[in-house]
This record gives sequence, structure tokens and C-alpha cells, in this order.
Amino acid sequence: MKLKLRALPLPIVFLFLIIVVTIIFRMRLLNVPLERDEGEYAYIGQLILDGTPPYSEAYNMKFPGIYFIYAGILWMFGQTHTAIHFSLLLVNVLSIILLYIFVRALYDHWTAAAAAGAFALLSMSYHVQGFWANAEHFIIPFILGANLFLLSGLRKKRIQNVFFSAILFSCAALVKQHGAFFGIVAFVVLIISLWHDTSISKKYYWKYILSYGGGIALPLLLCLSYLVYAGVLEKFYLWTFTYAREYSSLVPWMDIGYYVSSSFLPLWQHTMLLWTISGVGCFALILAAPCRQSCLFVMGLIIGGVIALSVGFYFRPHYFIFILPAAAILFGIGIRFMYRIFSNSSSSFIRYGPPTFILAIAFLGTLIAHRDVLFRFSLERVTKTVYGSCPFTYSPMIAESIREKTVKEDKIAVIGNEPELLFYAQRRSATSFMYTFSLVEDQPLAEQFRHEMFRQVESVAPKLLIYTHTQLDYYEKSQGQKEIDAWFNDFARSHYTPVARFEYFCDDTLLITDPIQMQQKPTHIFWISMYEKRKN
Repeated sequence: MKLKLRALPLPIVFLFLIIVVTIIFRMRLLNVPLERDEGEYAYIGQLILDGTPPYSEAYNMKFPGIYFIYAGILWMFGQTHTAIHFSLLLVNVLSIILLYIFVRALYDHWTAAAAAGAFALLSMSYHVQGFWANAEHFIIPFILGANLFLLSGLRKKRIQNVFFSAILFSCAALVKQHGAFFGIVAFVVLIISLWHDTSISKKYYWKYILSYGGGIALPLLLCLSYLVYAGVLEKFYLWTFTYAREYSSLVPWMDIGYYVSSSFLPLWQHTMLLWTISGVGCFALILAAPCRQSCLFVMGLIIGGVIALSVGFYFRPHYFIFILPAAAILFGIGIRFMYRIFSNSSSSFIRYGPPTFILAIAFLGTLIAHRDVLFRFSLERVTKTVYGSCPFTYSPMIAESIREKTVKEDKIAVIGNEPELLFYAQRRSATSFMYTFSLVEDQPLAEQFRHEMFRQVESVAPKLLIYTHTQLDYYEKSQGQKEIDAWFNDFARSHYTPVARFEYFCDDTLLITDPIQMQQKPTHIFWISMYEKRKN
């Protein structure tokens, strides 16, 4: 029996169209090059597939969940940037569907459909770096799934659903530490819901609470056991707690306003109608009974998202993905509120016309605001629009040159902040430091990190040294960067020969391989130099 499209409820048809449009837009930009975080995740994913645990040959402050997700992606779809972005497409579609189901359970089909559409558009915006597979995208399905289980557990009095909810919240935290705040806020939602539910006996409260606590603990204990077994617990603690604490305290209070405005204002300007209607939804939510279950769950997503976004006060563009589910739900509530304003009219046109028109204008306006990236720009121009002077569009070409000059067993050292080169080249790093950010920051561990990196590179004596001058003046002026440059120049001059330098600025690029020219200063602002080890 064939399923007829016209036999489906209109909100389901609308959801189907949202998914189709999402797939079309994301397929066009599937082949955008990797950015730094993706390169980090992908490189460590490669190491995991080779049997090397995180925090042993590659250091970073993120929890290991995202690394294992990337390892799974590379294993299933292949070790290419296209495969990574195809997985993002699948995860984004899953998030849209889960958001629809969650909002439908809280409100109704049309509110859910409006929220799903808003989320699809917001999560595609290049102002949240929506076409790059950052960890925030992969946290969202865990959070939405966890909220669905928690809602079901409370409504149907199923303690096992509360347990499964906590497991998913814990997994969200393991993907990236920021996800922990959603689980903490959800626990408060659970307590308030139990307190106001007169159909649940007080003596059963502890069963729900213990089930939730057990679900949170299970993935964390499994992760801890793995880290102990792999022998990397000490490094894990150093990077994900000790260093992460220092990193989160680097932003001065006086700079917080700048970080917020520089990231959110471009997003606001290109999705203004969506956020305006979300504001209407927020007003409608406040008017609702504050202890109503639907209100509690939406407020939980809002508070959890805002806290996760604000950790460390960096407010990077992709951090705003944390608040997109809440913003999308508020958008749906806003459309629902507008419908209720006109619902008493005897005219069908007046009842449905204004809310539908506003929804259509909001969606079309957002698409038009993003038309250059979605419809016109090449992949290279899209990447430069989002990441400016970063060398991501050139990384595959540079990595190809690295492969030509090395064999699989050779190690290379990338001195700088471009781990995507390691992934593309499929060569192992001579140092566990994929970035030099942590080596030059004004934090007490920086000097220790610098000296450890120096020792690692010198002891391995890699086949190639790659120096990446791809950052702004702030890093050039730091004492740590000056120390790294002095060490590098001395080490490279003593043991290596310069063989290539790629220079670039804006659309002007230059590849230099002439030995005499290599001795001269670069003529462009940004460059990546390659040095080959001399034969004794």
C-alpha cells in the first residue's frame, strides 16, 4: 500500500519539506574544507582507529566523546572531509526530527513544525558556522533525546525512561563539557516536576532521583575506566580540568561585551525575524503558568543553553548552537501565540492568514539574507567569508605536498595551529601539541607546555617541519610566541633545509620553492613554510 502525501497531516508534510530543503542546501556545501576544530577531531579520530587513545599522542581540553564520534564517522564513511560533513547533514536532520517530536509532545503539531523550520534555518547559518561539523552540532541530538525520555518518564511514570534520559545527558557532557549544564538544569526540572505532580507518591521520589543519578554516572564511569585502562588518566585530567580551568579564566570581564556583540550581532542581523518572533514566544511563555510542565522544559533548554554558551565568556560563533533549540521552540510558541490572537475570528482567512504570512516572511527573509552563501558563492568563497584569513582552503594542497615528500611511517611537526594538515596528510605528529595556543597564552602552564613540545620535536627529529604563520598580531607579541620562534629558528637552521613556502593574503597566493627566494622574508602577511630534514 503506497503512502499518499496528501493523506499525511499538513505539519508532517511541512516537516518533510523542511528536511528536503535542508538536505539540498547542505549537499551543495558538503565539500567545504575542514576548519581547525574539525581537523583536531579528525586527526585524533585517525589515531583512535589506529589503536592510539586520546590524550597520549594528541592533547586537547575537550572530553573524548567527540573524538570517538569522529572515529566512527571515519570508519563508516571514509577518511575525507566530505564524509565528515555528510555525517553533519545526518545529525542535523536527526536534530530537526527530534525537535519536532519533542515540541509536538509539549504543544502541538503546528508549533512543532514551526520550531523545526526555525531550527533548520538557524543551524545552517554561516554565522554559527553551521556547515562545519563542530562538537556543538553532535551534542544537540543527545540533549533533545534526553529531554524526550525525561518528559515521557514523568508523564507515563516510567522510571526507566528517566534513567535513559540521564544516560543521554551524560553522553552530551562527554561529547563536550558544556553539555553537562543541560543535564544539571534537567535535574532541577525533574525535582520541580516531581514536587508538583500529586499523582506520584513522595516515597517514590528517591527512585526517580537515584535512577537519574545512576544514568548520569554510568557513561562517566565507563569513560573513566577506559582512560585508566588506556593509561591516559593523568593527561586527561591535566588537559580537561587543570588546563581547561585556566583557559576559561583568560577573558577579561571588560572584554565580554565585545565577544558577545562580535558573534551575536551578525547572527541577529541575518536572522532578525526569527529572533523577533522568538521574543514574542518568550513573552507568551512568561504569561503561561510558570510551573506548567511544558514551560519548565523550555526554560530548562533556555537556561542550559545560555550557561553552556557563556562558559569562559568566549562566545564563539559555533557556541550559539547551544541556544538554537530553545530559540526555535520559542519561535514555534510565538507563532502559536499569534494564531491564538486571531483564533476567535469567524473568518478562516483571518484566523490562519496573519500567522502563516509572518512565518513565511520569517523563513523567506532568512533565506534571502543568506542567499550568497546558500546559492551563489563557491566553496572557497564561502570558507573565506566565514573564516577570513585562515588557510583552510589551501590546506588540502599543502597536505598533498607533505605526502609527496614523506612516506606513511614518517612523522612531521606542525608548529602552529593547523591540525587539519595532519589529517589531510595522514601523517603522525612528532609532538602531542596540535596547537600552540596553549603554549603562548597568559596562563601558568604555558611554559611547561612549551618546553615539553621542544623536547618532543627534538627527540623525534621529524622528516618535515611545518611552520604556520597564520595568526594575528596578538600572538606575535606574546613572550611565549617569541620563545617558540627563537627555538624553531635555531632548531630548523641547525638540522633542516627550507624547501617550500606558501604565502597568501585575501585572494593573492604565492608558492615559493626556489632556495634563494626561500631565504628572503615573506612578502605576504600569512604564510606556511616547509623544512626538510638534512641527510647526515
